[in-house]
Parts: sequence; C-alpha cells; structure tokens
Amino acid sequence: MTMKKFVSVLFATTLLLSIACGKGKEASKEDEGEDDEQTTTTAAASTASGAPAAAAAPAAAVSADAATLTGLVKFEGAAPKMTNIQMSADPYCQSQHSSAPATEEDVVTGPAGELANVFVYIKDIKGNFPAPSTPVVIDQKGCQYHPHVNAVMVGQPLQIKNDDATLHNVHAMPVANSQFNEGQPVQGMVSTKHLDKPEVTPFKIKCDVHGWMKSYMAVMPHPFYSVSQTNGTFTISNLPPGQYTVVAWHEKYGQQEQQVTVGAKESKALNFTFKG
Repeated sequence: MTMKKFVSVLFATTLLLSIACGKGKEASKEDEGEDDEQTTTTAAASTASGAPAAAAAPAAAVSADAATLTGLVKFEGAAPKMTNIQMSADPYCQSQHSSAPATEEDVVTGPAGELANVFVYIKDIKGNFPAPSTPVVIDQKGCQYHPHVNAVMVGQPLQIKNDDATLHNVHAMPVANSQFNEGQPVQGMVSTKHLDKPEVTPFKIKCDVHGWMKSYMAVMPHPFYSVSQTNGTFTISNLPPGQYTVVAWHEKYGQQEQQVTVGAKESKALNFTFKG
C-alpha cells in the first residue's frame, strides 16, 4: 500500500469513528431525557395515587415559646344516675342497642368522679387565628349524636352526617348564628354548614324526630379549647405565654372560671370541680 493510499484510508476511518461517537453522545442525551421524563411521570403518578392527602393548616401557628394547659374535671358528691333511653318508638334505633340500652348523657362520670363533656376554653384571647379547612364532624349513629359536646372555629366547615338507616332531623338552635333545621332521610347523607359568628357558650342541637337526641356546639374565634374526656382530662396546646381566664362549661351545672398564667414553654395543670 502506497503512503498516499494509507493516509486516505486513515482519514476515512477517523471520520467514521468521529461520526459514530457523536451519534453515541446524542443517543445518550436522548436516553437521559427519556429517563428524566419517565422519572417525573412516575413521581407525579406516585404523588397522585400513593401519597397521603396534605394535612389541613393548623388553626394557629405553633410558637417556639408555646405553653400547654392540662387539667382534670371532677364531680363532687354522688353523681345522678343517667336513665335508659326509651327508643321503642323507632324499632331501628332500638335495634342498634340490643346488647345494652343507651343512656342519657347529661352527666357522664367515671369511677373516681371524673366528669366528661365539659367544654374548657380560653376567654378573650387577642389575635388573628385562621380556621382550619378540615371539617368538624357530628355523627348521628345509633340514634345518638357523637360527640355529645364539640366546637368549631368561625368559618370552619361543620359536617353533620347520618350514619343511621332511619330519618333524622337536625335542628340547631344557636343565638348569634342563623338557626338551621333540615331532614336527613337517607343513610350516609352529609350536610355541611359554616357558622360565621363567635358563640362561645355552646348551643343545643336536637333531632325533632327522636326527642332524646341532643348535643352541644360552640363556635370559637380561636383554637384554644378542649372537651374533657371520659377520664375527665383536657388539654389546650400551643398557647401563647400570658395571663388568661379559663372557662369550664357543663350543660347541667353551668360554668366556672379560673385565672392562670403560663410562661414560655411551660406546662401547667388547672383542675375544675363541679358539685351536684
């Protein structure tokens, strides 16, 4: 092979290799782009189908200096015995309590006098506290309201659900807010309400079909409230440091007030006792 012919062959080979390498780089970039697109699509699909729904915004920002107020509500003396509810007028309602009859819930006490269903809240606290978007739910189940005492913030959705296969009629009797009175004839029905005025003293909600059904609801301008549990305990969290008046309200025994001062990051206990 002559030198001239060898140089020509070498040049042609080098040119072919350069073109092949260039194509390889372009293919690699295209593959990388496809991989990126597939990853994005997969992540989006995973977010849409597998990730939990975003939690509702808290009603108040949690400060690093936030305090916690805990307490116990008790009943002094012999608590009145709650009578059994007669549900024979509606066979469905009666059938939901075949193992044990339902009882009135005016005074619910524990073995050591713990008092449930006491609404405890901070009085006249200053500040702007946006309502959460997560609804408060009142469920009609077994022809009783659950929970018996509850609260919703101003503007927060209130959902009233009929879990029973019988007609209920929800009759709310607030004072500051507009009353509403509507039937729920179908099991699974949900009515959503928005109460736009503060009403810190709980108002009554009853069923016009079943006279024994009642519950109580407050409408709060802030998130610093709680309801005592069956063991009598309550907790108010994320409370800004300061001096406050704390109110404890019971449907039968009225309300009490106590003063409390909480410092930064402090946890303080405050107990209430109701007498029959």
